[in-house]
Amino acid sequence: MTLLSPQPLIGPDQRFMDLLLGAKRLLVMGHLHPDGDSVGSSVALTLALASLGREVTMGYYGRLGQHLHFLVESLPSCRLIKGDKSELNEYDLLVMVDCLHPDRIWDGFNDLAILPPRLIIDHHPGDPFKAGPLAVYHNHLVSSTGELVFKVLESLEIHWTRPMAESLLAAIMADTGFFSQNNTTPECFRQASVLIAAGARVEYVVSRLKRNWTQARVRLLRAALGALEISANGQVASVILTQAMLDEAGATMDDMEGFVEYPRSLAGVEVAALFRVDGRGRTRVSLRSGLGYSVKELAERYGGGGHRQAAAYTDPAADPAEARARFMAEAFLYLKPL
Repeated sequence: MTLLSPQPLIGPDQRFMDLLLGAKRLLVMGHLHPDGDSVGSSVALTLALASLGREVTMGYYGRLGQHLHFLVESLPSCRLIKGDKSELNEYDLLVMVDCLHPDRIWDGFNDLAILPPRLIIDHHPGDPFKAGPLAVYHNHLVSSTGELVFKVLESLEIHWTRPMAESLLAAIMADTGFFSQNNTTPECFRQASVLIAAGARVEYVVSRLKRNWTQARVRLLRAALGALEISANGQVASVILTQAMLDEAGATMDDMEGFVEYPRSLAGVEVAALFRVDGRGRTRVSLRSGLGYSVKELAERYGGGGHRQAAAYTDPAADPAEARARFMAEAFLYLKPL
């Protein structure tokens, strides 16, 4: 088992900081359908740069989950960015947050020529120079991109505000499972203590992220658990979410957030999978594993990626049941114990 490095987290180098501060009009963007780490990190960085007099837009593409809307309420500008040349020409720097390549921002995007010069801040494994950035701040041994953005803000020596602090606390919480996973390190807690001292309200952040369920979400969860399957001698548990289930529950895509954690919580389960419609005629597959297995390589085989204990990919099937059948037929050919 490989745990995260206990070594002190080093901040961004001077070239990275000079390029960041040298830009006047910046676009900060996370990955497609941004999660808590992506949104929280992007919001904090946007607020910090705006406080220094820069003109900053936080962009996103895809779905911004309803449970994350509270994070963007304090932003001067947050909007959908489709990735066309006329839009991107407005900016002299693109800061890619929580992703290593633009095809993770705009699904399948590869036209690097129309992008502004770019910086990358990310903690995912991979080649940070594939997209031709001017500079990177990359460390795959930390829990979250939130940790890295925290170090950037420390280097900026900004005055912490409550929205900055709560955004980064949400980012770190989201990617550590609220400090319950093995990627939680002393540095996570050090940063959390600074953020709380700066005004971040733990109960408020947790309640907005976890305790704002709709009745439709409860109905959808009932349907999902009704479709639970346990396979491979109890080692694999999976659920599916079809469009019919969403329609019957009166639910939206936002209501599916985090459902993969339910099959993962069963005793004896090593690998959990959620197969859900993605709104574009395909199936999104979310994978989680215990400490005994890595799901990263499996997701990469199917064109996705992620971390050892949390990864995802997209299956071309419109029917999640078909995607599940394909997964169960092939998964254990590639899932290897650690």
